Amino acid sequence: MEYRANYSSDGFHGHGTPRLMAVSYASALPFNQVSTGTSGGSRLTMMTKNYIWLVAGVALACFAPGVAAQGSSGTAFAVAPGLLVTNEHVVAGCRSIEIIAADGRRTGSVVDADAQIDLALLRVSGLKGATARLRKPRDVRLGESVMIFGFPLAGSLTSGGNFTSGLVSGLRGLRDAAGELQITAPVQRGNSGGPLLDASGLVVGVVQAKLDALRSAIATGDIPQNVNFAISLDVLADFLAKNNVAFRDGVLGSPLDTARVAELAQSFTHRVECRGRSQQAKAPPSTTRPQPAPPSSITQGQLPPCPGSFFGTWNSCIGEMRFIDGTTYVGEYKDGMRTGQGTYTLPNGTKYVGEFKDNVFNGQGTYTFPSGDNYVGEFKDGKYNGQGIFTWLNGQKHVGEFKDGDRHGQGTLYRADGTILQSGIWESDVVVRGR
Repeated sequence: MEYRANYSSDGFHGHGTPRLMAVSYASALPFNQVSTGTSGGSRLTMMTKNYIWLVAGVALACFAPGVAAQGSSGTAFAVAPGLLVTNEHVVAGCRSIEIIAADGRRTGSVVDADAQIDLALLRVSGLKGATARLRKPRDVRLGESVMIFGFPLAGSLTSGGNFTSGLVSGLRGLRDAAGELQITAPVQRGNSGGPLLDASGLVVGVVQAKLDALRSAIATGDIPQNVNFAISLDVLADFLAKNNVAFRDGVLGSPLDTARVAELAQSFTHRVECRGRSQQAKAPPSTTRPQPAPPSSITQGQLPPCPGSFFGTWNSCIGEMRFIDGTTYVGEYKDGMRTGQGTYTLPNGTKYVGEFKDNVFNGQGTYTFPSGDNYVGEFKDGKYNGQGIFTWLNGQKHVGEFKDGDRHGQGTLYRADGTILQSGIWESDVVVRGR
């Protein structure tokens, strides 16, 4: 059926359709660079009103992947004198590899790399320091305490490495993949290739990835927490044996003080720099895993198709409404209103995918712009309200609390390289406490 939509100076709206709050710019500048001195209401929204009409209305576009980095940094650990293990994706396509040790830089070379299991073996001449021990027997228990040592966010955090801890939360990986572990220990950009350690300081895996919160939220409508992955001990041991590496085993003993585990890890773990990565190489700008496709419950769910063409009578069904201007809604209805999961798309590509209540964005959703910017998180009354992530096309992102479309509450604004630009308590898009 057709429905005539109305427009106003602050965005698109129609009968029973919430206004779409525009909160970013195609220039991808950070929030603090686009605020004005306008009093009353959201300064960001006021500026956006003018921008909307210059670019023919507020719009959304699907998430645009970033451009491969020309250099990257990761972590590696020594498994034998002069031999280090890291992830294959850390060194793939590198024109040169440098190992940053406590006593200086050394050039490394790839002995073997296996993209299927994401492991690589590096040779480094003159490297000093201890070597790790792999736990034997190789079994790892669900719920077991584990620790990570690595060099995340190189250049921003301590050059001495970072140590975090968590639990083994799963004995298989994403989509029930064998040869992987799921862990809760925090993983950041640059942790890739580092050792996963047990309470005795023995290696039980290789840190590999974290679940991409943004893509996962787009796919599932929920923001994941503490979902990270490591390559299993069995896969690591087999890879080293294939390359005739004389690695050392260790037997699980009494738990060590965590400070002692950190000291052990620091003695055999090093930072890796990939120089001159080719454009064709698949660089790891963040240690993330590919996500499953969004669920198809909107079009193939258990609810029946809505009968007839009069949406006012649609109830507990899935229907499609096409507006006269080309705007469409496909999703669930209740009592004649958009309630449940749905997709709302404007002719210029604007798209909201998520939960509705009484025709309004309400619940978890994804709101994307034609520039490539988008917001993933909680909505209430058609606006950003609650926890969310706003990401610009240039890689900058704000993670934290939102209220009525503004950043409000605890939040952190990150640069594209993962370093913090601003962090603290926000009110109406301005940091009032913090830095």
